[in-house]
Amino acid sequence: MSETSNNLDSTEAGLRRLSQTLADAPVVYDLDGADEARDISTELRNQIDDYLIPRMKRLDAPLLAVLGGSTGSGKSTITNTLAGAVVSKSGVIRPTTRAPTLICHPDDAPWFLAGGDDNEGVLAGLARVTGDGDPTGNVLKVTEVGTMTPGLAIIDAPDIDSVALENRDLATQLLASADLWLFTTTAVRYADAVPWDFLRRARDRGTSLSIIINRIPTGAAPEVVPHLAEMVAKEGFGDINIFPVEDATLSPIGLLPETSVTEIREHLDSLAASAEERAAIIRHTLDGALRSVPVRARTVHAVTEKQDEAVAELKSAVDHHYSSARDDLYDALTGGTLLRNEVLDRWQELIGVSEILARLQSFFGRLRDRVTSAITGRVSDTATVQGEITNTLEQLLIDLADEAALSSVAAWRQLPGGRQTLAADTELERSSVELRSRAAGEIRAWQADVLDLVQESAQGKRNIARGLAFAVNGVGVALMIFVFAQTAGVTGGEIAIAGGTATVSQTLLNAIFGEQAVRDLANTARQALLDRAGALLDTDANRFLEALWSMAGPPEQSEDLHTAIEALEAAL
Repeated sequence: MSETSNNLDSTEAGLRRLSQTLADAPVVYDLDGADEARDISTELRNQIDDYLIPRMKRLDAPLLAVLGGSTGSGKSTITNTLAGAVVSKSGVIRPTTRAPTLICHPDDAPWFLAGGDDNEGVLAGLARVTGDGDPTGNVLKVTEVGTMTPGLAIIDAPDIDSVALENRDLATQLLASADLWLFTTTAVRYADAVPWDFLRRARDRGTSLSIIINRIPTGAAPEVVPHLAEMVAKEGFGDINIFPVEDATLSPIGLLPETSVTEIREHLDSLAASAEERAAIIRHTLDGALRSVPVRARTVHAVTEKQDEAVAELKSAVDHHYSSARDDLYDALTGGTLLRNEVLDRWQELIGVSEILARLQSFFGRLRDRVTSAITGRVSDTATVQGEITNTLEQLLIDLADEAALSSVAAWRQLPGGRQTLAADTELERSSVELRSRAAGEIRAWQADVLDLVQESAQGKRNIARGLAFAVNGVGVALMIFVFAQTAGVTGGEIAIAGGTATVSQTLLNAIFGEQAVRDLANTARQALLDRAGALLDTDANRFLEALWSMAGPPEQSEDLHTAIEALEAAL
């Protein structure tokens, strides 16, 4: 394989990779420069697929000239006159050109008739239609004209300033797929801003260009043409052809006099007849377009970097608020607040804590037997205490998740891209249905883990080895209470109650397992609860991240685009 062939293969691979990466890295947030980046991204992908790759594969294919220009510039009339028949609709109602019309010699038709999503010919993404009629939409009407010189095709494109957005987009796509621009304006509008924006694009990309200035009042060409030539020179275009077309009476079928387009026809016919000249124009435009691709892609990349930064900031806000929820959960588990209300009441009922506390000083040595006896004879009450613990923890977890979700939404409303993401998912303001449905089950599973932990740790302990299955449940509940029964965060009269509750629980557990073992058991049980609850909070937070990825893609998209641009530059 030759070096040239290898270079072409590498360039084609680089173009394909860039096109796919651009498609995978949409600019969705309304950041600074986003509109321009979106337009460039779309235009690049279209140009790569519609023109660059097909043209690189077939440098010998017919030259494609596109008549583009402003509304009412007379493109269709000029096209019809060059064809010698009405092949493209023209009229006074705008927009007139609805679907682009391509005219070519019958011998060249096979090259241009190939199209559609499964084809890689020129303008492959546009479906083809032939025959009479006035098609609309994203299609290309191909008309064979016997009087056309083989080797040349002309497209009458929609208006670049059409009131219909789809027409403007299609005009841009067609111009990006042209070997030669026949840019059409009028004596009245040649200084307008929009045409010059397009002309500068042609200059910056090295596109071969000619300008047709139409509807010049009779005798005004010597004044208008030099002025336009002066403007072209000031913009740094160099020598380009300017073809004047004076006002003239149209034929009954709407054609200009043949003399009006003589210069245009002779120029195009000379290009079509000379393989050398045709190849020079094709190579000039192709090389210029290839050189411009990385430059334009970097404009898109700069905005995708901003978008990645916005995504990272949005993610950071969610991480912060759900991390705070986990911190609040830990504080609740270690601060004694869970022993208020029903949990504390049910535990006191189970062990008779007030009576035990009254005797604590004088009967400390007998406390272990008293507590063990108390919990061993009350089977149903342990389930009641576990149920209250489940209800309290469940509500705590849901409240924390609701607060984290609401705080995350509030933060997103103030951050770039946040409102757009929230608009796509209106269920983020409260905890997820999944968390609310799973919370109680996870807490009950944790309680089962605690009972298993007690059962495993109690192997060989005489105090409960002989004490029936209920003793495990009672000791397990005592361990749960001890996990929660800390005085920090409890105020007023609750301090004595919670402190006494902790004393009873710890006394019982110490008597069975020993002090160090009790501390280890409590830490293990607490961490197990934090792990289960934290996993639920993580799942809830993931809704926000999924909304981000769904909206803006994965966070590494700007890096992928950067890599694709560098790979193409290395291949060029």
